[in-house]
Amino acid sequence: MKKSLGQKLNFDSLRSRLLVLVLLAIVPPVILTVYGAWKERQQAIRITEDNLQQMTQLAATSEARMIEGARQLLTVLSTLPELQGSPKTCSQFLASVLKRNEGYTNFGLIQLNGDVTCSALPLQNKVNLGSRAYFKQTVEQRTFTAGDYVFGRMSRRHTINLTYPVLDNSGNVRSVIFAALDLSYLDRFVSDIALPNGAVLITADSRGTIIARRPDPEKWIGTRTSPSLFDVMIKVGFGTSELTDTDGITRLHAFAPVGTSNVSNFKVSIGVPMDDIVAPANKLQMVELATLAVIALLALLAAWFVGDVIILRRVKTLVRTADQVGAGNLRARTGIRYGREEISQLARAFDGMIASLQQHETEREESKAVLFAEKERAQVTLASIADAVITTDKLGNIEYMNPVAEQLTGWSKAEAEGLPSSRVFRIINGFTREPVADPVETALAQQDNVELSKDSVLLSRNGNEYAVEDSAAPIRDRDGEIIGVVLVFHDVSDSRKLAIQLSHQAAHDPLTGLFNRREFERRLELAIDTLARQPRQHALLYLDLDQFKIVNDTCGHSAGDELLRQITALLQPLVRDSDTLARLGGDEFGAFLENCSPESAVRIAEKLRQTICDFHFIWQDKIFPIGVSIGLVNFNNNTLSLPDLLSAADTACYMAKDSGRNRVHIYRTEDHPQGAREGEIKWNERIQKAFENDSFQLQAQRIANLKPNRKDHLFEELRLYMAGENGRLIPPSAFMPAAERYHFMPTIDRWVIRTAFAQHAATLRAMDAGGDLGAHVLMLKISGNSLDDEHFIEFVHEQFIEFDLPRNAICFSIAETTAIANLTRALRFIEALKPHGCLFALDDFGSGMSSFAYLKHLHVDFLKIDGSYIRGMASDPVDYAKVEAIQRISSVMGIDTIAQNVDDAEKLAMLQRIGIGYAEGAVVGKSISFYPPAESNATA
Repeated sequence: MKKSLGQKLNFDSLRSRLLVLVLLAIVPPVILTVYGAWKERQQAIRITEDNLQQMTQLAATSEARMIEGARQLLTVLSTLPELQGSPKTCSQFLASVLKRNEGYTNFGLIQLNGDVTCSALPLQNKVNLGSRAYFKQTVEQRTFTAGDYVFGRMSRRHTINLTYPVLDNSGNVRSVIFAALDLSYLDRFVSDIALPNGAVLITADSRGTIIARRPDPEKWIGTRTSPSLFDVMIKVGFGTSELTDTDGITRLHAFAPVGTSNVSNFKVSIGVPMDDIVAPANKLQMVELATLAVIALLALLAAWFVGDVIILRRVKTLVRTADQVGAGNLRARTGIRYGREEISQLARAFDGMIASLQQHETEREESKAVLFAEKERAQVTLASIADAVITTDKLGNIEYMNPVAEQLTGWSKAEAEGLPSSRVFRIINGFTREPVADPVETALAQQDNVELSKDSVLLSRNGNEYAVEDSAAPIRDRDGEIIGVVLVFHDVSDSRKLAIQLSHQAAHDPLTGLFNRREFERRLELAIDTLARQPRQHALLYLDLDQFKIVNDTCGHSAGDELLRQITALLQPLVRDSDTLARLGGDEFGAFLENCSPESAVRIAEKLRQTICDFHFIWQDKIFPIGVSIGLVNFNNNTLSLPDLLSAADTACYMAKDSGRNRVHIYRTEDHPQGAREGEIKWNERIQKAFENDSFQLQAQRIANLKPNRKDHLFEELRLYMAGENGRLIPPSAFMPAAERYHFMPTIDRWVIRTAFAQHAATLRAMDAGGDLGAHVLMLKISGNSLDDEHFIEFVHEQFIEFDLPRNAICFSIAETTAIANLTRALRFIEALKPHGCLFALDDFGSGMSSFAYLKHLHVDFLKIDGSYIRGMASDPVDYAKVEAIQRISSVMGIDTIAQNVDDAEKLAMLQRIGIGYAEGAVVGKSISFYPPAESNATA
């Protein structure tokens, strides 16, 4: 088999390296030679630059003189009177000037509108030069202007137009005289300049058009210069630059302007080929390099033969001995006679090394057997334990995995070997789903043991996820250096699921899924503690459902639970993601609005209230209106403790209920604790004192008949008021909730009935004896507490008998929600009194639309339509439709309708069109005292 040139020469051999040293000794002379040639080239370029600058300046000066001569000629001509004569005289004069001046193709006169009125050459057609830039510049600046290249229309020659203003006696421009300069004449001005071989002279106008060129002017005049050359002409102005021309030849160009800017904007360039400039220096360099090459060849031949005799033979002996040792023959020796030179000393050391290797090999075989037994025990142990184990090298690449690690990661040991641990052991945070730092990389970086966070999840290769806990520790050798990492982890999915479930149950309400009271108070207390370090604006809402008890008592606890779940679904979308919504117990909810301004808190609270107010709970065939009272507390510091803050919110909620329910009350400092005491105790005391001091008063509100064809009679509704300390009447909405809470309503209802019956009976007796005793009807409202009283019906009968009052003079009013919640007792009350002639009305009808289902059983005479529909019917078509539907159904059932809260004539007219029977409100009349004060009664 033939050897290649590379194998024969063996460039890695000692001989080759010796030859390389010889070549390296030649490198400095070569570098100096190249550097010297480079200096020669630079010197030649500098000399050429100087020469080119001189030639370029000479050419530019020659052309500038030519243009300056033209400017002087035009200056003289602009003052001559012949130009002011007739166009014919002017043209003849300019023709004579053209004959006397060589190098021009035409002279002419341009008027200010751009028309050429006289010309040395006959005009074939009307010519207008008003759009030319040189004409505009001459007129605007009143100075000489050299125009860019043009091809003459009449002369058919390459020219440039030179213009000069003709001024009148006042110094104003009257017209412009121009001269068309023949570019071939301009080219002759530079033809006398001796250019170097291969050099190119170019003169270009301001647009880059060539107006003079050497050599071959006929070929190039009128064409465009290359963009690169023209850009440098414009930017450099005066100087040199190396460029590649359009003919592909790289030249050194020198640039110069033709005269000053008031003479022309032309540029002159002379370029000499770079190859011609550096040719002498390149030739000298080649001669010197050839000489060095011959010297280097002779030195290499000498080194080749001398190295073989003195060094290589003994080195080959060492190599042969090393090959034998490498093949396992530890008894081989070099056989070189030991001397004092370097190779003899190397041979002595080499033989000693072989002897030492022979001894260590024996010891290694013994250690290998012991190590194998230890490894087998470790492998069996790792394969048997329940934890997953992965070991890596010091770069984090996997070396070993036990079966448990293979099962959890989804990688087999064979597939994972050599891969980075982060690719096989992929972990994320179980809550944020963000990647978690690789524990192996962390252990290598910190050079210490590390543990995973408790929320880590392992992403298996097969798509499964395992909650894991692990630790990683560096593996060190006997010198303490890290040689790898061992990663131990185990599956804790079941225990973590159980912990998450228990944690969720501990913080959430099982019925609604909202946070429970304990978690709500924990978050609130944490925010209070944070305010001591970082003041912020927060808000606390305390919500209490107004109609929950009716639903619970009427339909059972399952309906109440469903109501709470539906209310939860309504509230959750209305609060922000940063807010905390919780069920505090029963029908009470809490909302903690973090970083919320008071204005935003009010908007959110009103939105929650309105949403619940608009909601109607449907259970089987019943519909219930739901309301909510909300207490709002704004706070921005930690002056209030958690109990104080909750107490303030509860107080504000209580005051919202106390003010008529279904509203938002913003907590004020004066509300607590005085407000709470007033709500919980003061009304109790004031109601008792009202009974003792006879401070209750009845006010009569007229109910007007809206049907003129029906016999009119006096119809009034009685409302109970309490006289305040300052004489102001307190409305029932202020004290009725407390009266219901403290079970005063049966007593109040009995007082109202007894008082109203006594006064009404006296009034009827005072009427004309021949009048209709039923012509004056009183409407009295009965509470749910009185319906629950088993002796209440008996008491009413007794009052009719005692005061000898006609039954048809009284109409008992029962609220719709009260009738639904106490349906059986309401029916019993109506059936006990209606046969005797008493009238009945269902109050606030429409707040629960399920009432239609009960009308057939209740046998009432009037429906009092809920006032919210009446207030909104003028602007809300839905409210209008509801009122109209109630009237139609009532009409079919033979029940009269009464509209409440009619406060303007527009609504009254709408109610009449619909067919409503009666109206009550400000438009009908204000409420008046039903009977005189107590002392007046005593004298009556």
